Amino acid sequence: MGTRVLVVAGFDPSGGAGLLLDTKMLTLLGHCVASVPTTLTLQNTKTFEDWEPLKTRLFERMLKLTLEDTPVEGVKIGMLGTQEILEITGHYLRKYRSQIRWIVLDPVLKATLHKDLFQGENFLNILKSELLPLVDVITPNIFEAETLSKRPITTTEDLREVAQYLSSFGVKIPLITGYRKGGRIYNYLMIDGKIRGFSVRELPLEFHGTGCALSSLLLGYLLLTNTPVKALRLAMRKLRKILKLRASNPLSSELQLIH
Repeated sequence: MGTRVLVVAGFDPSGGAGLLLDTKMLTLLGHCVASVPTTLTLQNTKTFEDWEPLKTRLFERMLKLTLEDTPVEGVKIGMLGTQEILEITGHYLRKYRSQIRWIVLDPVLKATLHKDLFQGENFLNILKSELLPLVDVITPNIFEAETLSKRPITTTEDLREVAQYLSSFGVKIPLITGYRKGGRIYNYLMIDGKIRGFSVRELPLEFHGTGCALSSLLLGYLLLTNTPVKALRLAMRKLRKILKLRASNPLSSELQLIH
């Protein structure tokens, strides 16, 4: 039986991103997953209309009850939405941090279909001061990394500087994803101050939820291997198989990839 994992993320009813996709990816790797929604989104695979946060008291009760149950060894955090939900998440992660082996944060700040996914002037400041010190791996895409650092990314040196900036808040391993160059997609991983690039060839389609899938697969493999570079390679390989399967047959199931 796999490791007990907690997902804290937004609910996408299409299943193409967020809580449902995170749960699917981690289950695919054999983990036992508990899930707590932070927000409800009004969307399908083509349209994003709006989102609403869960009531704060309801979210806190769900998170508290879940963490008081069977201990979790891994946590995947996605969309948080509001300062209140962010602060509650930080509070409970601090309380249970000693039993958690890996925390992976995918700082979901904007929908693929261009809608801001957080509220509050101080949201980003609280994210950096209260949550990043608790996180092992952060996986922003280029837009999210630029938003968090308030600086543009156009070169690999920019990537290095932004990764160092994220590390300054206590994150052990920044992973900046989705840098496109020469028909390839690069993910840059920084460990112990050294940055490494890992790339795959672009597929000729746009996919919804790739950031969620990659970060969840990364957590799943970290719990299995405890080795960041190996976990990233395996996660990228698995994601590419999933995307190629979707491209060839949009109605196919990722469960075909279990073996």
